[in-house]
Amino acid sequence: MRHAMSASSSDGPPSRRPLPVFRPQPATLLNVALILLALVALAVSAVRGGGDSAGVEVQRRDAPAGVDTILVQVSGAVTSPGLVTAQPGDRVGDVIERAGGALPGADLDALNLALRVRDEDVVRVPFEGDPLALGLLDLNTATQAELEELPGIGPVRAEAIIAARPLASVDDVLERGLIPASVWEAIRTLVVAQ
Repeated sequence: MRHAMSASSSDGPPSRRPLPVFRPQPATLLNVALILLALVALAVSAVRGGGDSAGVEVQRRDAPAGVDTILVQVSGAVTSPGLVTAQPGDRVGDVIERAGGALPGADLDALNLALRVRDEDVVRVPFEGDPLALGLLDLNTATQAELEELPGIGPVRAEAIIAARPLASVDDVLERGLIPASVWEAIRTLVVAQ
């Protein structure tokens, strides 16, 4: 009987069981992909930085020719109005001195003398009690329409300036976040705060 069983089992083809199919869960695939991505990022950063990078590298270059001289127009209550040559880092007070100094009756308190000048700036030194005659707009008394005539000031910014009054200085509009720095650069020599 043993022989009969073994003959019958060897006569036919062996039975094949299907192999189990590996089907990973989506979360498993995602985890594997994230791990591989992290390893690639580490390898790339190690190759690029050499492993001992100290942070951001700043490349310093000499200024192009012609940029080392700044021309500023000084007008109003100064001895010699006109173009003044300034150096990088000079301030409003420096260019007023280079224009011969302020005249008697000049209202230097209306200006930010510590403000650094830039190429093509216009510095208007007002006489006491007359800032508007020289084109300087008082942020504390200007109407909304007058404020909107300034570069970069629309109805919303004009309303914000009016609501923030009184302003201690013209710098308050920037320090309080009433206008962005780009607008401040456009109006900084056109306004006072009295």
